[in-house]
Amino acid sequence: MTSVRNKWLISSRSTTLLLLIITIFVIMSAIKGSLFYSSKNLSSIFSNLSYDMLLACGMTFVLILGGIDLSVGSVLAFTGIVVTTLLRNGESIAFAIGLGLLVSMLIGTTNGLLVSVFNIAPFIATLAMMSVFRGMSYVMTSGYFVVGLPEVYSSIARGSLLGISNKIIISVGIMAILSFLSIKHVSIRRMFYVGNNYNAAFLSGISARKTTILGYMICSILAGIAGILITSSFDMGQASFGVGYEMRAISAAVIGGASMSGGEGDFIGTALGVILVALVNNVFIMFNGSPNWSTAISGIMLIVAVALDILRSKRRPQGI
Repeated sequence: MTSVRNKWLISSRSTTLLLLIITIFVIMSAIKGSLFYSSKNLSSIFSNLSYDMLLACGMTFVLILGGIDLSVGSVLAFTGIVVTTLLRNGESIAFAIGLGLLVSMLIGTTNGLLVSVFNIAPFIATLAMMSVFRGMSYVMTSGYFVVGLPEVYSSIARGSLLGISNKIIISVGIMAILSFLSIKHVSIRRMFYVGNNYNAAFLSGISARKTTILGYMICSILAGIAGILITSSFDMGQASFGVGYEMRAISAAVIGGASMSGGEGDFIGTALGVILVALVNNVFIMFNGSPNWSTAISGIMLIVAVALDILRSKRRPQGI
């Protein structure tokens, strides 16, 4: 009964988001015309979507577990700096990317250990890690850009296939794989049980600690991939990359159906949430709003999404 009901809620949320996105697109096309649906503006809307998509998918994992990860923006920046520094020093692209992803995996594993083994609140643990790796990013670069990267590395994100940017193809492809695995893969399905009731999952034989560590590890790896894409796209590493990105990731995941109390989440819904956040920000700019309001808009959307999540939880019959 619970599983069927959750699937219906997820489907309903995704349908509502899709209809809302289409409605906004139609209305803005009617009001602004080609100024809105021009290839230049659409490219602007989707310019950051690939990074936000990866971060939001990672955030969905930890939200399903009933946690939160505030370190994703810093992991993005730090991984990017590790990779670009190695490349500038003459290391091969494969080695640099491999080591960068290993670093991001270790950061995620540390987050998971702090939360599941040392019982530190996810907010505190990941907030501390955010500060640590943002600080380390500035220390490693002294505030300067890391430039002089191989052209082949830059082409990873800047290239395209059939007119579609590689970074969009990579992020959407990863989202599709995660959506499939969330239905079929046992280890990922267990995250929903852990998020619903940690103690009950443990008593039923599920290794709740390992499952929690896995969730945080995947989240950081996705942030690391986003770091590789953003440094490839901008052809440089920068310590300030990813600042405020965690807010957009949380907003998109919650809007897409993830519950702050755990046990719920949907990667298709998360993808639609990412598109909606990007679209609303663009609409604001189209009406001459400052792009500096982007973080504020994401915060407002997060408050609305969380409020709706609380109302939905209160209306849910006990025991279902």
